[in-house]
Amino acid sequence: MIGYLELVEYICLVISIGNFIAIGFTLKKKKQIFKTMYFINNLGIVVISNLIIWMEGWYVDENNLSGSTMSFFLNFCNIALFILNNIMIINCKKT
Repeated sequence: MIGYLELVEYICLVISIGNFIAIGFTLKKKKQIFKTMYFINNLGIVVISNLIIWMEGWYVDENNLSGSTMSFFLNFCNIALFILNNIMIINCKKT
């Protein structure tokens, strides 16, 4: 079960990186952006990532297993990208 949760963490990280690249291209081309949509998308990814860490911690604690530090690192990267994406969204033009 923990392997699947870590896989979802990787997917969340890929989506966060995709959002970061999309916002970067929008800033570079100086186009307008729908800020609310990107904020909700980024927030959803971070919430899913944090819930996965919580579920993994609960599962590890209940079954007396050892946890994965990679999941924690991926969650940290998702939170950092969330902050960077929102800083970049503030600099974009609003539609």
